[in-house]
Amino acid sequence: MPKVTEEHRTARRRQIAEAALRCFARSGFQQTSMADIIAESGLSAGAIYGHYKSKEELVELAVTEVLDARFLDLAHARTSDPQPSPAELVAILVRGLRAQIGDLQLLVQVWGQVPINPALSRVTTAVGGRIRTMFADYLAEWYHRHRGMDEASARLAGEEDASLYVGLVQGYVVQTVLFTDFDGDGYLASVARMDPRAAAARTA
Repeated sequence: MPKVTEEHRTARRRQIAEAALRCFARSGFQQTSMADIIAESGLSAGAIYGHYKSKEELVELAVTEVLDARFLDLAHARTSDPQPSPAELVAILVRGLRAQIGDLQLLVQVWGQVPINPALSRVTTAVGGRIRTMFADYLAEWYHRHRGMDEASARLAGEEDASLYVGLVQGYVVQTVLFTDFDGDGYLASVARMDPRAAAARTA
């Protein structure tokens, strides 16, 4: 029997996760069964269950892949010249989410299951921690390079402000889904005008 390579396993897992995302977007997380995902993927039940045991595992991989793509956005932003501001980074991330996921209601559906699904709660808690760390690192570097803070102060400020910027991304996602008249470009323009550390520096 030919040996299955890690590259093949990774590609197959991605294929299954993408099928799951299509099902979730079409029918909602709660209404989607593993049988639906199996049918959507075109694979056998054995092939699916050889990689995943539950919808929660599928969501974990899908969310991780989305997050990894955003880390690539971050890595590019950190090496860009000029380096994007924190507000510009918010715009980069939300546009990346829209390009990758398409319908952002999928994220809101997953978030809605968190209070009643302990497995999903563990996944989102871990993902949230990674996202906050991502922002904290970026903000610390930005404040040090562009706000003249010493490294220790910049690190502290980055950690303090990280949740704020995570909330700005989440606010964009939620309002896009809930409000048909939501002005995404206007929202991002407002974020660009908000720079709490610059305001603090002016009053110092």
